[in-house]
Amino acid sequence: MDLILKKEIELENNYIFNDVFKNGILDKYSIEKVDVDTYWDIYYREFIDHYPNEMFFTREELLDEKQKKLRLKLALTSESNNICNNLVVRDKNKIIALFRGEQKDIDVYYMRNSVVHSDYRNKGLYSDYLKKIIEYCKRMGFVEIISCHTPCNNKIIQAKLKKDFYIKGLETHTEYGLNLWLSHFLNEDLKKAFFFRCGMVEYTKKMFQNSEGNSKKLLDKLNNVSV
Repeated sequence: MDLILKKEIELENNYIFNDVFKNGILDKYSIEKVDVDTYWDIYYREFIDHYPNEMFFTREELLDEKQKKLRLKLALTSESNNICNNLVVRDKNKIIALFRGEQKDIDVYYMRNSVVHSDYRNKGLYSDYLKKIIEYCKRMGFVEIISCHTPCNNKIIQAKLKKDFYIKGLETHTEYGLNLWLSHFLNEDLKKAFFFRCGMVEYTKKMFQNSEGNSKKLLDKLNNVSV
């Protein structure tokens, strides 16, 4: 983004925010803007006990040490300029496929767009790209790969399911209609956390240790249930 435009947006944001919240909350409680680290420090130090007993997992702590280190590098790219790969595939001088992917979140890679020329379909191009992009994401430190498709795109959905992608959600998008979201996990604890959310009897030590204390609360309740 142009630096001048970025500065203008920041100034406009500050002006509008200050104007809207100039009297605070209920015209008597003042508001202070803090950086994200300060916000979470206050949350964990003073407010975590005031939050409902919802079962959350601290995503970063489910990762192994190598993934944590790579995640720090990915965090730097997401703060400055997200990774984006726009690929043109050629057979000599003829363009036969286009593949686009980008960093959606710090450690999430979004397979955003894929199209293969009609004359080159069913030759394994997409399957090979999919295999390579999974390896790329693994080496880069991404721990989740996502993609969305129309629910009737059976060929692509089946190709993804065969590569250990899982159906994560269905949404009605205003511009694009019905979207089916898929995810591929490159971390076993994160995958088990997803399975747990889907109702499977799956749990790991890291999930127990990094659930903001609510796994212990759940265990205590289960132990108190009379059989």
